[in-house]
Amino acid sequence: MHIGIIGHEAAKFTPETKQAAIQLIEGLVTHCDTVVSGHCHLGGIDIWAEEVADSIGAAKLIFPPKARSWNDGYKPRNIQIAKASDIVHVIVVATLPSTYTGMRFSSCYHCGTTDHVKSGACWTARYAIRRFGKSAIWHII
Repeated sequence: MHIGIIGHEAAKFTPETKQAAIQLIEGLVTHCDTVVSGHCHLGGIDIWAEEVADSIGAAKLIFPPKARSWNDGYKPRNIQIAKASDIVHVIVVATLPSTYTGMRFSSCYHCGTTDHVKSGACWTARYAIRRFGKSAIWHII
């Protein structure tokens, strides 16, 4: 099974939520043949999924963006993740740490909810569901 593991960049995690995310990833990776992810240059879920896969010898199918722009980089990369995954796991935080200095949104406009912080991973999972009929599971930490 190819499991997509995607979610927030590293800066959106506290040490405690990072540890919870890594433990979750460890549990997911032990039940798959291949980890599919997007190699985010900002670290976080994508990179932690790669590291966990490496630590247990799981196969990886990694799609880094070819550019740091939506149309030429992130969108095509996200579509590749959606297409290659049998199921997509989205790992996001419920709230941002006080130290976070990036953009803040009042809701996740991809999901139309306030129960987690906005993430491009939500766009990817929703695309996987809508376009390819895949399953997606959200893990809110």
